[in-house]
Amino acid sequence: MKKVAIALLIAVIVPCCIFASRGMFDFTVGVAASSDYKVTEAREIVDKFSIDKISFGGDVEMKLAFLALDGKVMYQPENKTIGGIASANLALDLFFLRIKAGLGYEYQYDFNSGALAFGNVNKTVTEVKDFKDACFDLNAGVDFLIGSLTVGAYATLPSKTSIAEGNWGDLFQCVKDGWKDAKLGMTVGIALF
Repeated sequence: MKKVAIALLIAVIVPCCIFASRGMFDFTVGVAASSDYKVTEAREIVDKFSIDKISFGGDVEMKLAFLALDGKVMYQPENKTIGGIASANLALDLFFLRIKAGLGYEYQYDFNSGALAFGNVNKTVTEVKDFKDACFDLNAGVDFLIGSLTVGAYATLPSKTSIAEGNWGDLFQCVKDGWKDAKLGMTVGIALF
C-alpha cells in the first residue's frame, strides 16, 4: 500500500512541476509586507487599515521542483532592527497557482546592541550554539503566477516546536488550536530565472 501511495504522489507532483507555468526551477526577488493583523482581523485590514501595523521589506525565493526556500527581510526604523523569516516550504505549482506550506525561523538583528536573535515569541535564543532550542514558525501561502510576475499572500503561525524538544506532533495541534493567531502578509516579485 505504501508503494502505491508513493507512486501516486510522484505521478501527481512531477507533471505538475514540469507543466506548470514556471517549470522545475524558479528564482524570484521582490518586496514583502508583513502585518500585525491576525487571520481573525482580516476584515479590519479593509475597514480600519493602519500603516503602523505593517512592516515592509524584501523577499527572495528559490524553488526547485517542489521545494521552495524563502527569505524575508523587514527593516523597522523605530526599533532600529532588521528581521524577518527564513523558511523551507513544500510548494506545488498548479497552472497559475503556487500553494506552499512549511517551517521557518524568525530572526532579528538589533543595531544598538549588536544582538542577533532566532525563534518566535514562544522561545527565542541569542546564541548560535542554542539554535536548536529556538521555536519554528508554520508558514502557508498562495502565489498567483502571472507570467514572470508573482503576487502572493501568506500566513505565519508561531509554534512551540523546536529541534531540541522534538515535539513534531505538536505542530498539528498548533494549527488546530491557534490558526486564528496566524499573522498575514503579502509579497510581489519578479521571476529572474
